[in-house]
Amino acid sequence: MKTLWCAAWVVLCVVAVASAADDPIAFLKSHDAEVQAILAEAPADSLPPDVREEIKQHINAAFDFRELSRLALGDHWAERSLDERDHFAETFSNIIREQNFDSFSRYYREGEIRYESAEVQEDAAVVQALAPVQDEQIEIEYKLHRVEGVWRIYDLVIDGVSTAEGNRRRYARYIEKNGYEKLIVQLDKQLARLRETVLSPPSGSATED
Repeated sequence: MKTLWCAAWVVLCVVAVASAADDPIAFLKSHDAEVQAILAEAPADSLPPDVREEIKQHINAAFDFRELSRLALGDHWAERSLDERDHFAETFSNIIREQNFDSFSRYYREGEIRYESAEVQEDAAVVQALAPVQDEQIEIEYKLHRVEGVWRIYDLVIDGVSTAEGNRRRYARYIEKNGYEKLIVQLDKQLARLRETVLSPPSGSATED
């Protein structure tokens, strides 16, 4: 009986993985379930550092941070050297990882993200969803593409506002006014501040004007 149960569980896992590979909603739900399972066992008032880190890793595993970084710099990405791109991507990605933890942990604590529909065209997909925030629902549009056969998020459109586009405009203004080198200095400082505190960072864009 135990052998049959184990075999059945393996089959179910294989089916779930295959479904997530084809269906972007199944992919997103699988990540939600992983985080919600951890939160269900965690203290309600505060999260121990190891639990916080585990949740952060599950949330951010769904994102394509290299593409997020490229979109955030826009035309300026092509102007940067490989080392500069790597530096920007590392710093920017780590800032977004912290902010994702804050935003998505709040959604999961407040209720369940409800996925309404998915439009798939070959290796790209757009998923419409509603997420709970206090007594309201905010609209989230997930933009995904396949990276080595696996769905990854490269943009979130929240209540009609694209985070990728918002960061691109913000960074373009900042570079025009202050230069790229000063932008990197500010981003490095922002990341250092985020890492200095155990409190959840404020949600929003990934830099300051």
